[in-house]
Order: sequence, then structure tokens, then C-alpha cells
Amino acid sequence: MKYVAAKATSWLDRLEKITVVTLCGSIVVLIFMGVLSRFFFHYSIAWSEELARFMFLLGALFGAAAACKTGQHGGIPLLVDKLPPALQRVTEVIVGICMLVFIGYLAWLSYGTTMRALASGQTSMTTGIPVWVINFGMFMAFTLAFLRTIQGLLLGAYRIDKPVVD
Repeated sequence: MKYVAAKATSWLDRLEKITVVTLCGSIVVLIFMGVLSRFFFHYSIAWSEELARFMFLLGALFGAAAACKTGQHGGIPLLVDKLPPALQRVTEVIVGICMLVFIGYLAWLSYGTTMRALASGQTSMTTGIPVWVINFGMFMAFTLAFLRTIQGLLLGAYRIDKPVVD
């Protein structure tokens, strides 16, 4: 069972990295194409900005999900470092539970908006991408962040005396 979990984690790590790198690289290419098109051809590629915006949103959310595994969230280590080790662990659990509640709530909201967008058939203005596709990407990122936060808590990623090494 431990082997399967390690393989799944390794596969998920690679998938996250590939997703974030692909999205970020695509943003650079799209924006560069748009600038060159305006500069040389005096023609604006309208859909490139909207697509880059969607990619930025999803790249940021998937990158944040990857950071949840190693505890690289917006915690306050300066304050927690001053606490005794027992209170540091309690703080770790409290912060983890708060993160799980918040991220779970965001996943639930994004699921609802995905279902409403799917039912409405709404598409984006310039690219024509169905809005539910973007919302589903957000749902997947929040769900992944939820799972990665659980993984980080189990691995001790939020523990100050025992950081997780990637």
C-alpha cells in the first residue's frame, strides 16, 4: 500500500509541475505573439489576452496546490517559532484544519459554479471556451489543494522542526 501511495504521489508531483510549467510557458508565448502581432502587423490578437488570463488563473491555483504539500502557504512562522514545540504542533494542526475548511469551501463553491455554467451553456467572449471548463479547472485545483494539505499535514510539512524535502 505504501508503494502505491508513493507512486501516486510521484506521478501527481510530475503532473503538477508539467501543468504549471506548460501554463506559464504558454502565457509567455501568447503574450509575446500578441505584442509582435501588434508591433509588426498592427493587428491585435484579441483572444490571446483572454486565454492568457485563464492560463494565469489556473497556473496560480495549481501552483498554490503544489505549495500546500510542503507547507509553503501564508503561515506566520515568525510567531510560531517563538512557541514551545508542543504548541507549535497544536498550531500546525489548527492552521491545517483552518486551511482544509477554507479550501474545501472554495472547492464546493467552484463545483457549484461549474454546474451552473454547464447548465447555462455560457461561453467566454473572445475565445468561445465554455465557462464550465475554466470553472472545472478551478474546482480541480482547489480539490488538489485540499488533498495536498491533508498530505502535508500527514507528512509533517507544517512542522517547524521537521520540514518535508521534495
